[in-house]
Amino acid sequence: MATKRVPPTPIAADATIADMVETLDKPVEYVRRVLEKLERCKRAHGDAQVRIGVRGRAEAPNYLVEYVREDKKTQERVTHQDAAYSGSTHRELAPHHIAEARNWSPEEMNITAVSALIGRLRNPRAPSSRFADED
Repeated sequence: MATKRVPPTPIAADATIADMVETLDKPVEYVRRVLEKLERCKRAHGDAQVRIGVRGRAEAPNYLVEYVREDKKTQERVTHQDAAYSGSTHRELAPHHIAEARNWSPEEMNITAVSALIGRLRNPRAPSSRFADED
């Protein structure tokens, strides 16, 4: 097997926050801050989900908060971007970061799944309810 030079901890192109907990600097704090942004988005728009940035640092990936609304005319579910945030400072990033689709994982986690994740991080010995947050 040939050894290749790889950047420190590459992020899988379809990773979610749940996939990243092992590599995060401060997993509980990171997920708590993401959840804060999701709750703000949910209050404003009635829905919230998050995708992580796949081109940054695995220890504190940037993240994109979105919400889904049903188009009244077509009945299609349409995803709207709320804001992108720095994974290290949790400050809002400039809008041009959002537009660059290859920056973001195609896989999202909804607010329920992120809430369940922080519960597992805070209490890792609780019985696993892995399937409770799946539709």
